[in-house]
Amino acid sequence: MSEARYLGIDFSGAAAPWRPACAHPTVWIASIDGPRLVELLPVQRLPGPGDPFDRLVALLAEGRYRAAGIDAPFALPERHMPPGGHAALLADMAAMPPADDRPFPRGATLVEYARRRAALVSPKPARETERMHGATRSTLWNGARPGAPFAAACFALLARAGRPVWPWKDAQGMLVEVFPAAQLRAWGLPWTNYASPEDRRTRAQIVGHIEETRRLIIEPAERRQMLASADALDAVVAAFGARAAANRTLLHPRPTNWQIEGAIAVHA
Repeated sequence: MSEARYLGIDFSGAAAPWRPACAHPTVWIASIDGPRLVELLPVQRLPGPGDPFDRLVALLAEGRYRAAGIDAPFALPERHMPPGGHAALLADMAAMPPADDRPFPRGATLVEYARRRAALVSPKPARETERMHGATRSTLWNGARPGAPFAAACFALLARAGRPVWPWKDAQGMLVEVFPAAQLRAWGLPWTNYASPEDRRTRAQIVGHIEETRRLIIEPAERRQMLASADALDAVVAAFGARAAANRTLLHPRPTNWQIEGAIAVHA
């Protein structure tokens, strides 16, 4: 794999998307090399031993890419971060055993961890970077459509991959937090309501923009995947956030407290 390659990963904190057999995959990996989308596949199709989560960890741990954008939170709100900062957060997550039905801790475990630092002041606390980009996900919400399992899974992935994590470190093979909805909105495209089967025309509009305006060469097979699955489409969009962080082509400056809470990368 080329070290000039950018990866985009559409992520999940649920158990089912990480099983070896998944009828409707929701975790996808996109690879962009230069002007081309060279690979787009669900996590179940990654090569190598182990379960799909292990294979994704192995892919990222190799570091044979400039940057990989992951559609998931990378940190907790400031009042819930440990004194040792982001490195301590990942170390603490690495020490937590996985749940019995998934290869990472449950969202409830992460919420309990955060509450040991500070009481929750709202059901859905947001980081500064999430407020900047209109992100509706909350790392500590564990109710309907929860963000806590999402965050717990991502923290475990970051800890196990052992790669530099942007914006704390900027280096070859770094991992970057992205948010496809914010990216689409920045491009002036539909950024909600494009996931259902009847939204295929909206997905076609987004794919057309990526091909014509972002000048990405997409082969017919991958185009069909993007039209059929919003998750596959989001993986491709995620790679642009990784490229923005690496090439310093961010739409907005990092938030004032990025050293603690991190930052979402959005391509200009």
